[in-house]
Amino acid sequence: MTNTLRMFRHINKSKFLLLLIVFTFSCSQQEESLFAENVPVTPDNNKQYDGVIDYLTDLGTLNINAFANGNYPGKSDPSFIKDINSPSFAYCHPDVQYFPNGFNGYKYWMVFTPYFGAVGNDQNSKRYENPTIVVSNDGINWNGPNGPANPLQRAPSVNESFSENKQDPRQGFWSDVDWTFENGKFSLYYRGSLIKASALRARGAKSQNNLRKLLKNSQRTIVRQTSTDGIYWTPLEAVYTSNTPYAPKNNHIISPSIVYNGKGYVSYEVENNISPNFPGNDPSYIITRTSNNGLDFSTFKQSKVVNFINKPWTQVNSEYAPWHIQATYVDGYYFLCIAAGEVKKYTAESLYLAFSKDGLNFKVLPKPLVEHNTYRSSIFPMNTNNETIDFGAVIAYKTGIFKYREFKLNKEKLDACLSK
Repeated sequence: MTNTLRMFRHINKSKFLLLLIVFTFSCSQQEESLFAENVPVTPDNNKQYDGVIDYLTDLGTLNINAFANGNYPGKSDPSFIKDINSPSFAYCHPDVQYFPNGFNGYKYWMVFTPYFGAVGNDQNSKRYENPTIVVSNDGINWNGPNGPANPLQRAPSVNESFSENKQDPRQGFWSDVDWTFENGKFSLYYRGSLIKASALRARGAKSQNNLRKLLKNSQRTIVRQTSTDGIYWTPLEAVYTSNTPYAPKNNHIISPSIVYNGKGYVSYEVENNISPNFPGNDPSYIITRTSNNGLDFSTFKQSKVVNFINKPWTQVNSEYAPWHIQATYVDGYYFLCIAAGEVKKYTAESLYLAFSKDGLNFKVLPKPLVEHNTYRSSIFPMNTNNETIDFGAVIAYKTGIFKYREFKLNKEKLDACLSK
């Protein structure tokens, strides 16, 4: 009788352990099975933009009077300071705000990160990829604004960093800068990679927001700083991280770009298709989030997957997909400047322009702005009227060179491409 009872208890215990394992696995699967919401697909009306395509000509090469500083905070080793004036170009990730009547003395304000070219693109080059702000009145010649010296953030030190894998050195870095100007202030967003949560807290605002969002390390963290003059900036605040529930764990939240549409903030970012959280087999997807205050954005499950009515990059190479993006909103239109390429090789090649009225369904102009050797670039509105939108553009190349363009789009012809 005793042996039978022991056997019964052993069987019940085994069943309990089995149920516990199943329950734990189920919860784990539920946590990992975060799916961004698919957008109902808008069919292609097969109408192409038939206005004049005038966005293909570079008007000049930018010369940025600046230095790339790869020193850690408190260090000033001259060997980690590089002159990136012409011809030692080393420019990446541009984003421009244009003020027709000037702002604080300048029409053009640009944020970028030194990378490529004279700085290089190896592991050590990441030390220089720090947010840098410059200004211009002609779109070609740029200097730092009067005030504190660039960069806005120094490179994370080794002690502030952690390793992504066993092969790479321990070196956190900043990248993917993007900004808006709304209600009299700049909101600058950028991505911190492989930087300890404790280091971000130490560098950032002493706020409940940071205490809540920076409890543990995450491979990627989107941060924000604001300024009313473009010179003096508030301490950084955490926006969201690559931990759940904001992303499938350790996805790269690549090249986030934010717009203010007059009612709230809308963000776009690239997510690599490296987990079972996406609707198909594309190498990457663009998701969009929303926020009322520019600081607290939708979780991944609350976000939406952007639908592209057409994907002309796949006609060039079936392996191409969006790698880096930059978003713009003007007069009720959302625009995405898309650097597409072989995402599985972590690079871009061609540059496309997409547009939308709802911010979710985008039509892509079939002719690329650039066919080869391009990277994350920036378009920005300069003037609008009832018929047209005049744009400027800073086109970024993988050689570390920026070039300047201007072009015009016709609103009626854009609408015709989107009509059902």
